[in-house]
Amino acid sequence: MLLAACVSQKYQCVRGTLCVVLKACALAPAVIEVLANCYPQLQVAESWKAVIPEEVFQMHQTFYQSFFALARTPRCLQHLCRSTIRKSFGKECFYIIPLLPLPKSLQNYLLLEPEGVLH
Repeated sequence: MLLAACVSQKYQCVRGTLCVVLKACALAPAVIEVLANCYPQLQVAESWKAVIPEEVFQMHQTFYQSFFALARTPRCLQHLCRSTIRKSFGKECFYIIPLLPLPKSLQNYLLLEPEGVLH
């Protein structure tokens, strides 16, 4: 619930701060995924790979490959739409989204449920 409260706030993403979070939470890619999905765009640096121990990178290779791909590609339209929808609902998104007549999988996507990859 604390994570949900944190992502509902309007934080300004600072490159150095995200790198510190990446280092501290390398073993918990779901945390990094939720935080990364809070922003329409991220400026990921390839050099951040150095803060992730090699064995952790290998253990969560699919996620980290998708994370570092963001250094070379923009976020997908699906993610940008999710960001716009969440922004329009503001702090109430955690209460409104479950009430929408949408499939549960789409509700989960809008609520930032971790998928194991970033798009």
